[in-house]
Amino acid sequence: MAHAAAAAAVPLRRRPLPSDAEDTDDPDAGGGASAAAVSFNKSRNELKREARRAVKWGMDLANFSPPQIKRILSAASLEREVFDALMLVKKFGPDVREGKRRQFNYIGRLLRNAQPELMDTLIQASKDGDESKLHTLLSEGTLLVEEEEVEDLPDEEEDNQEYMKIADRWFDGLLCKDISVTNEVYSIHSVEFDRQELRKLVKRAHMVQESTHNKDGEDSNVKLSGAKKPLMRFLRSLAKEAYAA
Repeated sequence: MAHAAAAAAVPLRRRPLPSDAEDTDDPDAGGGASAAAVSFNKSRNELKREARRAVKWGMDLANFSPPQIKRILSAASLEREVFDALMLVKKFGPDVREGKRRQFNYIGRLLRNAQPELMDTLIQASKDGDESKLHTLLSEGTLLVEEEEVEDLPDEEEDNQEYMKIADRWFDGLLCKDISVTNEVYSIHSVEFDRQELRKLVKRAHMVQESTHNKDGEDSNVKLSGAKKPLMRFLRSLAKEAYAA
């Protein structure tokens, strides 16, 4: 009991760095005062299950594109720190196993207090491309922020118009299923990028485009816009890296 009280008294800034933390199976990992208080009401096994669940959320989130991650984190009211941690782990290569393990443990601690049902629903809806479910979960304010972030992108990059023109050409070609453009994009080897994620984004855009064809209305426009924007952001990021390399 004295040990728990002492641990709770340690200020957050004196806790170990993320890379130094041990496996999240330890219910006290990343704990501080909140973990010590929770341990009075939950068994060690319960805390372990919650830790593993949070790490699994982190692994699922890391498979999404940055815009998708932002959307989920905004809907779940999670901090920018979680987004930054996920962006870092996405940069790790397949050979950085220990670094990934430590980083996912750290991300798991950041996600430990997220609402389980909400996180599970957001992640599953994103995997399924269920826009109606996502729009139900997202508040109007969150959607407005997301729109502003996407629309601001050209202004932020106005000094690099060339790569944006390339990305726009790729975008149009992929949506029109232009074979030459498709081959051009997927044959890029000057930078590493997630080809599987790109295929998912293109497939989703095609599906939504076909399902909303000849349909008017705000709902159809929102769905189509929601499918196109992540693809455009992915291609702009790829073009920027490829032509800066």
